[in-house]
Amino acid sequence: MEELKEDGRKSYADISEKVGKTEATVRRRVKKLIKNNIIKKFTIEYELNSKPKTKATVKIEPDFKEIKNTLKQLSKIEEITDIWRLSGDCGLFIKVEIPTIEDFNPLIENKISTIPGVKIMETCFITDIIK
Repeated sequence: MEELKEDGRKSYADISEKVGKTEATVRRRVKKLIKNNIIKKFTIEYELNSKPKTKATVKIEPDFKEIKNTLKQLSKIEEITDIWRLSGDCGLFIKVEIPTIEDFNPLIENKISTIPGVKIMETCFITDIIK
């Protein structure tokens, strides 16, 4: 039941592998749980008014004397989904996800730029994800 609770679309074959029983045994047990009204329904979770997030990349030139603190502070910002430390003079590259484009400047001005050792070099909005 825990496997179905985690993902109600999980196949009997996948569940059987996980619990170490045959697929036929899993199928029989699930049907019995449904018949005995232990499993009452299969349902989905969704978010109403879920809109795609606005995504952007930001190239940062860090002060390397502050790099540990800079990375620590950037990691705490919820809107930052990825942080890459690049070789050579490339510095740091971060990806941000925000509800709307209007949220971008406040994120930069009030959160990212206030971190000591951060100099923003370039920002780019992601317009399409190919792969």
